[in-house]
Amino acid sequence: PARALFSTPLFTPRPRMTKYWYCGSDPPKFVRDHVISVYAPLKPTMCYSTSDSPSGDEDARFWQSEEECSCMPSPAAPPPSPRLPTKIYFCGQPGIWPKFDRALKANKCYFSTKLQKQEVMDAGVNVYPDEQSCQCHPLPSPPPPTPPPRPSPPPPPPTPWWLSSANAPYPPPSPPSAPPPP
Repeated sequence: PARALFSTPLFTPRPRMTKYWYCGSDPPKFVRDHVISVYAPLKPTMCYSTSDSPSGDEDARFWQSEEECSCMPSPAAPPPSPRLPTKIYFCGQPGIWPKFDRALKANKCYFSTKLQKQEVMDAGVNVYPDEQSCQCHPLPSPPPPTPPPRPSPPPPPPTPWWLSSANAPYPPPSPPSAPPPP
């Protein structure tokens, strides 16, 4: 009988390998360590597959099929809104006057977008969040001026020389003596 040249078949089908799917934003450790450093970076919202077992890789998330693989991007943080100048409200009290080149009234509410809240407070002036809460009162009236002190009475006029005891020719009379007792 004719003998076959080969005792084993030329092609043996390999058992089907299991594929595991992962997101480009969350690759397994071996991909992070070897593949990404050699090849191009992965796209975060794209699914990739590997035949390597994910066992021992707790950092990555895997799916069993491409259909299950869901690589939704995390919602992006809203872009920072352009910072509008902050309005601060304050009364025109004397502590803030040096910061302005015009006269302010203490009982009027003013606002500024250039002054900082702390700067106004450091000047001893309250800061308010809006115009409605701005409580301004007129400055107390200064006390009335104190009247000048009364002049002291003038000294008595000098005694004329003829009435002066130094110029008297006779000693002054002595007071009358009391009568002797009976």
